[in-house]
Amino acid sequence: MSFFITESQRKQRGGTCYFEFQRGQKAPNYEFVCWREDSLLLHMDIVDEIALYKIIPDFQYYGETIIDKEKWSIIRNNVKKQDAKAIEVIDELSSWVEENYKESNYFIIIGI
Repeated sequence: MSFFITESQRKQRGGTCYFEFQRGQKAPNYEFVCWREDSLLLHMDIVDEIALYKIIPDFQYYGETIIDKEKWSIIRNNVKKQDAKAIEVIDELSSWVEENYKESNYFIIIGI
């Protein structure tokens, strides 16, 4: 992966300026926990550079953004209007998202 890193890579680097893409939970009540081992992380600089707020409806920079299948479809359409790097970032995320949707009907982006 060229844009996203894993939690173990974040620990090695020691930074916290990352947005966490966290898998949906199977439990009926969402349990808020940061830095899950199976999460993907995207550095704040990349989020700002690609203007993720223009791609994701209701994006919460400092909070939680829940992405269900309908919103993911909107994201895939919105990214086509952005620059090449934004398209690459969303394309890189796509396989992780599709794998997540096999077990859950949403994922969460946790802001900084």
